[in-house]
Parts: sequence; C-alpha cells; structure tokens
Amino acid sequence: MLKMLVLYSQALLGSLLTMVVYMLVLVTGVRLTDIGLFETYIYATPILALALPSMFGGGTVTNLALGFGASRRLCYWSLQLASLLMIGICLAVTWLTFHLSAGWMVHRASVSWTWGGTALLFCACEFALQSSILTCTMEKGWRRSLTVFAGWGPSFLLVMAVEVCLLLDDEPLFDVLRPLNILNPIWMTVGGIFLAGALVLAIIARVRFNKLVVRQ
Repeated sequence: MLKMLVLYSQALLGSLLTMVVYMLVLVTGVRLTDIGLFETYIYATPILALALPSMFGGGTVTNLALGFGASRRLCYWSLQLASLLMIGICLAVTWLTFHLSAGWMVHRASVSWTWGGTALLFCACEFALQSSILTCTMEKGWRRSLTVFAGWGPSFLLVMAVEVCLLLDDEPLFDVLRPLNILNPIWMTVGGIFLAGALVLAIIARVRFNKLVVRQ
C-alpha cells in the first residue's frame, strides 16, 4: 500500500501546496490591508476544501496501477486512504486559515469554523468524495454526470447552509441551528445522514472495483 500512496503523493502534494498558498495569500492580505476581497475569499475557503478532495477521483493513477498488476482490492483501499489524507489536509488548512484571521476580519464570524464546525465540513467532503471514487468505475455518460451531481449538490448545499448560519449569527431565525457544531442534535443528524450516504457509495464502489478493467 505504501507504493500506491507514493503514486498518489503528487496529488496530495498538489492539494497541500494549493491550500497553503491560498491560506498565506489571504491571511497576509486580511492582516496587512483593508481590501474586503481577501475576507470574502476567506469565507470561500470551505468551498475549496470541498472541491479539492471531490475532484480527486484518482482514476488515472488507479488505472496505471492496475496496468502494472496491482490488485483491485489494493487499489481501492489505497485510494480511500489517500482520499482521507487529502480531506485531512484541506480541513486542517481551512481551520488554520480562520484561526490565523481571527481578530483581523470585520465580521465577528471570523473564528466560526471551529473543530466542531469543521466536522460538518468533513461529512460534506466525504460524501462528495465517495461519489467521485464511484465515478472511477463508470464510463463517461449521463450516469456518471448524475453521480457527480448527486454527490456535489447536497455537499455544496450543506456547506453553504453552515456559511449562511454563520454570517447571519445575529438572526433569531437560526437560533435552533446553534451552536454550529457536530454535537448539536440537528447537525449530528444531518452529518450522520451524509456519512451514511458516503458509506453506501463506498460499498457500491467497492463492489464495482471488483469488475474494474484497465482502460486503454
């Protein structure tokens, strides 16, 4: 499995560099300037954290590994592990971006993405990611596009719902949704649904991996 992770290392390194450079630019900008655009993009960091892992299907590397004789079982579990590492990188940098910007942003929600809130982001990322992994086993066509949309759509809506609740933190209408933490029963239920859906997608992908063939 270590050899497989080496194959995925380029994608992992790319995600790490993307997130770190993004964080450094925004944190520097919000600390040293009064340009509101930096603050706007800081609020968009969770969307980037969602996008990078879910765009990482790993199909090309998996196909290469299969071509060199790696087992389908090894390819599947290596892809799952590499994907979790990528999610971990993106979530850690997201939390660090808000943490380093705390006290420098105009809106008081600048410290909003705590670890409890980041756990909700993990649920969204995992669901979108498993749909991407499932597409590795599918030919191009409407079924593949529908699978991507079915994973991306709900995950994006979850992240946006959390962002809206954070930005409107003085709106009594959203009191029932606070605290924005995975330990809140409402968010725990929502997170559980997303994780259950991710598990179903992962199982389907595992079954389909058994029939995966090398693409020329």
